[in-house]
Amino acid sequence: MKKRFRLLALLMTAVMVTGALTACQDKGDAQAEEGKSQDTAKGNESKDSDKEINMMHFNLEERRDEDAEYDAFYTRLEEYQKNHPDVTVNQSVMEVSDYQTKIQAQAAVEELPDVFYVKGSWFNNFVSSGLLAPLDDAINSYEKKDSYRDGIFEASTVDGKIYGLPSQFSVTSLVYYNEELWKEIGYDTFPDNWDDIYAAAEKFNEKGITPVAFGNKDKWPAESCILSALGDRYTGTEWTNSIIAKDGKAKFTDAEFVSAIQHMQDMAEKGLFNKDFSTISTLQGIEYYSQGNAAATITGYWDITNILANATDEVKEHTKIAVLPPVDGGKGEPAVTSGGCGWYVGMSNNISEEKKALIEEFLFEVYGYEYSKYVTETYGLVEACQTEAVDTSKFPALTQEYLKCLDNVNLTPIYDILMDGSVIEAMNSGLQEVMNGTKDAQTLAEEIQAAQDTLTKE
Repeated sequence: MKKRFRLLALLMTAVMVTGALTACQDKGDAQAEEGKSQDTAKGNESKDSDKEINMMHFNLEERRDEDAEYDAFYTRLEEYQKNHPDVTVNQSVMEVSDYQTKIQAQAAVEELPDVFYVKGSWFNNFVSSGLLAPLDDAINSYEKKDSYRDGIFEASTVDGKIYGLPSQFSVTSLVYYNEELWKEIGYDTFPDNWDDIYAAAEKFNEKGITPVAFGNKDKWPAESCILSALGDRYTGTEWTNSIIAKDGKAKFTDAEFVSAIQHMQDMAEKGLFNKDFSTISTLQGIEYYSQGNAAATITGYWDITNILANATDEVKEHTKIAVLPPVDGGKGEPAVTSGGCGWYVGMSNNISEEKKALIEEFLFEVYGYEYSKYVTETYGLVEACQTEAVDTSKFPALTQEYLKCLDNVNLTPIYDILMDGSVIEAMNSGLQEVMNGTKDAQTLAEEIQAAQDTLTKE
């Protein structure tokens, strides 16, 4: 077996020991919720009060019952506010797509809130611009620092300093499929080869059933939930690690990666997805599946909670979980899927020293060990901190199906965790065009490599 990405190899060890508990990544769209508190666009005003914390995030409270990490956030926040009644936490909350646009716009003019979420691929830019305060001293003094999983801070570490606490832990590229619908067309389980998948797609389309519900309006799902795993099947993880290291040994124009992009186009052209996949959100895609209008969907672990909360009883009863099939001639492991910590929470570098102490305390009380413990004990999923193993038999059948699925796979990095933001932007925008048939695979590969080359010249 080839050397695995060290963070994720260690995760799989923990998974096997505790019954394969694991958790989180980017969340799907939902309706914006801006009225919860004052907007933090004027984040620097927080310096006027050492007992106010202005934060911006995408944990929509109305989705608390369908997202384990949203629930954990509000549970921990309520506990913090109970213990610190003299501190006011002002929240600006919005759907994730709006958040990404807004936080980067505020970063451009250096008007950030005290606390905000940072994608793994953003750290180099944010740190080089002087926007984030290092958290090393706070982490080293945290009584539960040894509970953090080895390698968990890799994406948030720049030049040896840590600038973000993990706020989630994701497993993506999971196939949720309605076992009953697949049996009706002759498959007892989700197919283990692409020829059968394409043949099944024809049958489902003839019956008026969407083969795979998918929403890529915000462009990241195609990369995060499909290409990260599919690409590894073609290239192998050593290629991915070389790209991340920018050592010049691997290139996006390598034939194997071009083949992965072409595979994405083939999936769309052969009718695997709903025709409106490029104009609906990932949340709308999972709704298609949850209401029985699709035979499968490809998304992340986070939709376990979503399906349990929103799917019809029939869909919940018949939902099973698989991973993408192997590819012919690929250099990677045949059953690998993608995972890692996609989002971190950071602290603005433009606040008083007195206030930094308050915010550091807030970060660890809300996002530290107790956050992970709540997710593990309540939902059977593992977070950034190692906690005591729980009896997974008490959790719903779908959760147990997920844990069983992970027993048989290794994990490879999600591209947008560790690849630079400019590279990911080129990849995500281009994939939408490739899947719509308006750009060819080779052209996109060259565009992504051009973004990578710009970085190596800096």
